[in-house]
Amino acid sequence: MAQTLFKLFFTQRLAALASTESLRAIREGLLWILPCLLVSAGFLVLSECAQVLGFDPQLVTFLSGLHAKLSSVIPLLVAASIGYMLAIQHRLPQLPVAFLCLAHVVIATFVLRDHPRAAATFILFIAIASPLLNVPIIAWLHRRRWTRLVNVDLVGHNLKGTINMVLPGAITAVILVCVLSLLLQIPHIAQIEGPMAFDVLESPYTSGMFVTAVNSLLWFFGIHGVYAIQPLFDVMEQAVALNGAALAAGEPIKYVLNGGLLGCFAFIGGSGGSLCLLLAILLFSKSQSMRLLAVASLPLSLFNVSEVLLFGLPIILNPRLFIPFLLVPVLNALLAMTVVQMGWVSPSVVSIPFTAPVLLNAYLSTHGDWAAVLLQVVLVAVGTLIYMPYVRAIHRAAEGGTVYLKSFDTTFRGLEEKGRLLELDPVLAAHKTLARQASELSHIQQISDYEFYLEFQPQVSTVTGLCTGCEALMRARDTKGVVHSPWEFLQWLAQARLMPDVDVWVATQAVRQYQKWQKVGFTLPMTINISSATLTSRVYGDRLVAILAQARGQVSVEITEDALVGDIQVTRQMIEKLQGIGAKVYIDDFGTGFSALSYLHQFPVDFIKIDRSFVVAQHDPKGAQVLTGLLRFCEALNLGVVVEGVETAEQLAFLQSGSELIIQGWYFSKALPGDQLQGFVRDRAVKAAG
Repeated sequence: MAQTLFKLFFTQRLAALASTESLRAIREGLLWILPCLLVSAGFLVLSECAQVLGFDPQLVTFLSGLHAKLSSVIPLLVAASIGYMLAIQHRLPQLPVAFLCLAHVVIATFVLRDHPRAAATFILFIAIASPLLNVPIIAWLHRRRWTRLVNVDLVGHNLKGTINMVLPGAITAVILVCVLSLLLQIPHIAQIEGPMAFDVLESPYTSGMFVTAVNSLLWFFGIHGVYAIQPLFDVMEQAVALNGAALAAGEPIKYVLNGGLLGCFAFIGGSGGSLCLLLAILLFSKSQSMRLLAVASLPLSLFNVSEVLLFGLPIILNPRLFIPFLLVPVLNALLAMTVVQMGWVSPSVVSIPFTAPVLLNAYLSTHGDWAAVLLQVVLVAVGTLIYMPYVRAIHRAAEGGTVYLKSFDTTFRGLEEKGRLLELDPVLAAHKTLARQASELSHIQQISDYEFYLEFQPQVSTVTGLCTGCEALMRARDTKGVVHSPWEFLQWLAQARLMPDVDVWVATQAVRQYQKWQKVGFTLPMTINISSATLTSRVYGDRLVAILAQARGQVSVEITEDALVGDIQVTRQMIEKLQGIGAKVYIDDFGTGFSALSYLHQFPVDFIKIDRSFVVAQHDPKGAQVLTGLLRFCEALNLGVVVEGVETAEQLAFLQSGSELIIQGWYFSKALPGDQLQGFVRDRAVKAAG
């Protein structure tokens, strides 16, 4: 029990950390630079291929130069993209803040110009970290009156927002210069060095674990691991050369741990053994977006270029991938050293480029040992299995919100809906967001098991006493047989943006009921409720018209007043299409929403449905006057009138009009199943004749 609680606590903490706004800004911001990374990595791969195939050295230099030039602007793009996302969260002008973050990286590059190793190590880290620190400072400064250079009443909103970024941007730039200048006073930062002695190779297991773990840890925070611990990698590259010399001289090979072993076996596919992650995604993930990213990254990972995945998923500052990202290369290094020491695989004796293709690099580095190729395949399989549960966990977190609703034959995709729910409030606290999303998903999951069906509430004429029509009403029965009213589930379907699917389903069921009645010689006009989302959607609207056309005008539609305030042109066209197939158009709940009076002359509606609230309010003198006025108004416009919610003889007696009124309410009948409605119509006809 304690273990389960700890696991639940850890999972919740991890989810909360991964969902914090700062990390979300980093992940989404880094995703924007993915096209640039792909182009840059493509030039690198072309350069390596050109060199292997013996093309003109100038072409090789040209392609590698393009890669280097593009790589040099990556930190600028990183800072700008993260700054843009953070500006949204802090409600600041996005582009000015993004450009300021870009300028901060330029400033940092200039300050570190005389310290190339420190610059190579920290520039990418600064590009990621500086927006996290500077944008909140800019937001705080922006709220201070003394930093505002322009009065709000003098210029336009965009110009005011841009100019008022000048002082906050200048102040944060000065702070950055001061901080970097102070850090450069520390010798270990100004002149980054590492252990240069070969003593570190005397204990290969400890040193191997240290190098691979530190490399992955640095990359996790956006620091290029090879640059940061370049002295160690230099030593290990020299160890490869010494191994080769020993082999040529017929002497025992001394250094099991070396650059060739790490390049071929620890970092298969790049930092973190990213080829293993790619295969885990392709084999075990059902997320289409992750699989597409993996396919795009696969050719580059075969050349040990992992930046596409690092920035694309992204892995940087993604706590869900922290453990396997560190564990896989460490385990690979330990297994490889063990196998080499046991003599099953030859040690690395040839120094080859880090971007040499996977499998080929192991074969060449070990002077043609096929066992090294087999070892690499085994390590890839082991790493893939390590990544597997984490990939599945990411999929569950992202796609776990997909629920299939059997009755509607449609799917609710939680990830897409989460994005839509979040876009209006980007600074919402992460734990509140998760709680709301969990609640929504729980309701949708519950609804997915409901059995939906229609019932029909009769409508009776005040003139003839006959049943002249009915309204189709949705009902839902859960797995326990409990019937739920629409108010219990329609709000969740609406929030999930599934109402167009609901409307299409209702229309289909209504037409089927009409056809069933028709087969037994019974006809009765009916109406169905249509949401504004369907009315303003050309795709769903056309589907609706095609379905209702089968009923030959016997199934009409009710729309609420809010549907009239959307796209007037689209709404008018949809009403005309419905009337073109013989269907009538009702305005439902008339008078309770928007100012429908001003829309009656714009839309050719046929009937008005007066809401039950007006019927209940007739006991009040003013309420009675309003109801009477509504009836006279509809009579003057020659509109058909349906009065909803009539439950007593007193309410019915009060409804006086010079024209026919259609009454719908419990006074005459509750909603009935389709097979019982024919009996009610027959009984009304008998009473009217008597």
